[in-house]
Amino acid sequence: MKILEICLSSGYGGLELYMVKVAKYLASHANPAKIIVKKDSFLGKCFSEQDLYHDSLSVMTHHFPVIAALKLAKYIRTNHIDIIHVHHGKDLFLCVLARVFARRGKIIYTRQMTLTRYKHDIYHKFLYRNVDAYVVITRALYDDAVKYLPIPKDRIHLLYYGVPKPPTDITECTHYLRDNGLDLDSTKIAIFGRIEEIKGQHLLIEAVTRLVKKGHDAQVAIIGHVMDEKYFGQLQEKIKENNLEEKIRYLGFHNNPVSIMHCFDAVVLATRCETFGLVLPEAMRAGTCVVGTDCGGVPEIIEHGETGLLFKPDDAADLADKLLLLIADKDYRMRLANAGKVDADGRFSEEQHYENLKNILSELFSKAEY
Repeated sequence: MKILEICLSSGYGGLELYMVKVAKYLASHANPAKIIVKKDSFLGKCFSEQDLYHDSLSVMTHHFPVIAALKLAKYIRTNHIDIIHVHHGKDLFLCVLARVFARRGKIIYTRQMTLTRYKHDIYHKFLYRNVDAYVVITRALYDDAVKYLPIPKDRIHLLYYGVPKPPTDITECTHYLRDNGLDLDSTKIAIFGRIEEIKGQHLLIEAVTRLVKKGHDAQVAIIGHVMDEKYFGQLQEKIKENNLEEKIRYLGFHNNPVSIMHCFDAVVLATRCETFGLVLPEAMRAGTCVVGTDCGGVPEIIEHGETGLLFKPDDAADLADKLLLLIADKDYRMRLANAGKVDADGRFSEEQHYENLKNILSELFSKAEY
């Protein structure tokens, strides 16, 4: 089974990182995929750093990429590609054209973004007629695909993201927390992610400010790469205005966040409406209680009051109320954390994810006809 992993995105988010993970998994299981990325992209840098051979392809326009499709078709034929795994929506038309020109290859498309409109016009009927497996990462995306797309239900597959087991070389928490100025006796809350407004760090700061002013003991660690310097400056000003420098700390970027999640009492996802929210099952598998926004794919991850807590989008007061439940009742917090770990180990394990993906790929391969 010869697989092509293709993503011509110039971004550096969860979509791109997922492609890297799939390619690494295939390489480690004696079935290394061919890889095509955009030249000088984040993905190209990732694969170079990890010594995974990859090719590049340039596309003048995604609206009518005939020349690029002919080049890709030749690549598919030359390398006897059986399965074309598409990750970026803008690449789908290109890959469909290449598949038509090459007269070989089954297309699997992993969709990670929401759908908002019906796509039953001639163009989309042609496009999705050539998609052999449409993979989505949440039940909400599955329902949208059934509702909006001209594709049979038996070609649509729900495949939750998988996260690895917590590492064995986990950080020793006492030294880590003390070295970063965090009080071991406080309720320690962390928020992981890029520092930009969409990630909602300001909501957590406002929520904890409310709690501290009412006499509740909590500390916050903000962890992630600063993407928006202006927004970061506003966060710092807010912390200083409320004299919370000792309560809310920016700890910078961490290259292995899963290794420190167990050091915190709670992990918060404050994005307004996250399609999935990978940090949540990561924290759950690490045994940490989670709080997330009641929107998008997050309610599929967290069963409110059973495996974690949900709060209203953009509502710092509601977030403060939920955090207070965890601060006031350690036993309740531990029950949520323990139940969350059991649930995440069963539904969101990386092992199960790749096993299911492998089954989808094998089924496509079995239907290949040349």
